[in-house]
Amino acid sequence: MAAWLGRLSGGLWSPPAGGADGGVPAWFGTEVIRLDGHHGMLQLSNFGAMRSDDPDAFEAALLRRSIGMTMLYSTLETAHTVSYDGATLEDEDIIIIGMVSQGGQRLHTAAGVQSMVVGRMGFMSSLGPSAVEQLGVTDTTGVVVPAAAVAGYRHVLARGADIFPDTPLTRAAGASLARMLFEWAQDPDQGVGALAGTEAALLAMVRGLFRQFPGDGEMDRASELRAEAGRIIERRHRDASFGIEDLAVELHVSRRQLFRLYAGTDESLAARLLRRRLITAREELLSVPPQDLSAVAERSGFSDAAALRAQFSRHVGHSPSAFRLAARSRPARLAEAMLLSDEQQGPSV
Repeated sequence: MAAWLGRLSGGLWSPPAGGADGGVPAWFGTEVIRLDGHHGMLQLSNFGAMRSDDPDAFEAALLRRSIGMTMLYSTLETAHTVSYDGATLEDEDIIIIGMVSQGGQRLHTAAGVQSMVVGRMGFMSSLGPSAVEQLGVTDTTGVVVPAAAVAGYRHVLARGADIFPDTPLTRAAGASLARMLFEWAQDPDQGVGALAGTEAALLAMVRGLFRQFPGDGEMDRASELRAEAGRIIERRHRDASFGIEDLAVELHVSRRQLFRLYAGTDESLAARLLRRRLITAREELLSVPPQDLSAVAERSGFSDAAALRAQFSRHVGHSPSAFRLAARSRPARLAEAMLLSDEQQGPSV
């Protein structure tokens, strides 16, 4: 555990000589979630199926921190294999990017088997089937982002998993992800500005990593505008005054042109904006200490508590209060922890 923390810090921290329990600081022990045995494997499987030669001997530790729509994470795990069938989670495709700092992995895809050794970075996505084999005790650190944040690379994501080219960009990105996670876990109260800036930097970094692959080809104007609309919604959905008219102004198109962009798509523009606000409301409902409903509404883009209650009950199927009570009364699932709810509590070290 101490060596894991040292690698995450990039040299900022090292265990004191003769320290108890390797000198691991109290804040690190509080932040880390431990997952052991067969039950731990079920929790760590995320949206894949896990197997191990000895499930009862399985051990894992997870450190993660929610940064807006992204999730920084690091895992320390014993040997196992995770198989992904390409199914989606929570109706939203995701990409898990990670760099190996100890141990190694083998990626099994339709294109063959690739080895990911220490210092190499790869990804897996929910858009395609794959299997990731962890070799021995493996330390992987990276970020989880929605697949929608990486436009123009669907054919790459459809592979299920792949390894990024070994370039200065890839190596620097891996070191940056570890350092950011270390600093945010050590000091999570860095302010709204730092949070928004870090989220933007993470998304830009991920897009830069994927630009090292050949793209799908030049997107047409409509696809470009839809991608930009999605980015604007991510940035401004917490503002209750933000609406379709504001989005049209930022895109420099008319309201009619904006609606035409989404004609024939699976989800209307208004529904996309509402869904993003409901996801944020769910995050805020699970925050610690609990907030009153008016504060949750204000932070997630609803005009007031009544509007939040009506939309949440209609689309989620439970009132906000019932949802919060149910979430607090069940064990945290790693799938939730890795994606949306940074404040869920799990067993600590």
